[in-house]
Amino acid sequence: MVQKKENQDGGGRESMTERKIDPEKDLTFEQRVTLDAIYRINDLKAKNKMSKIKFEKLMFLLSKMYPSELEGLSDTFEPDVMGPYSEFLDDDGLGRLQDMGLIKDYKEITPEGLEIAKQTIQQDENLKKIDKSLKELIETLSPLNDNDILYIIYNLYPEYAERSQVRNISRPEKLEISDLNYDFIKKLREEGKR
Repeated sequence: MVQKKENQDGGGRESMTERKIDPEKDLTFEQRVTLDAIYRINDLKAKNKMSKIKFEKLMFLLSKMYPSELEGLSDTFEPDVMGPYSEFLDDDGLGRLQDMGLIKDYKEITPEGLEIAKQTIQQDENLKKIDKSLKELIETLSPLNDNDILYIIYNLYPEYAERSQVRNISRPEKLEISDLNYDFIKKLREEGKR
């Protein structure tokens, strides 16, 4: 895989040279997890159901499940108008992966990104552990709409509703607990308290 390496020229503009991407050296663990999330969204055919809000909340919940492993991401989420939001995820996560040519956006991976994601999952034991929960989380959240997910998050983490424009969301009529993997949601709550 070839990466366009950024170099500053004398005028402050970036010129590009090419070199091979080494996921261990060139990507933070949080970036590798973000790349894995986008890979799994594509792999599980959840791309058409994945909104930007759903992606952000997916990454938020994952960071709550693995607070020590994803400390660099977990600590960046703040209450916002549509629930937890991380500027770090947008800039350092998605933005950097896009700049490297590994993703097109929050739900579409490039062929180069696919190659790196598969390689990284095979070689990184910590990522393998997170990947299992990530797949389960995507499968749980995919059928839900954004308001359903916000309802769940605000009930699990009410402190993230303080700036929300939709904090008083009532339980959606269509959302039945039986529709959810309730044990998984319970696990989210328990693991988030670690």
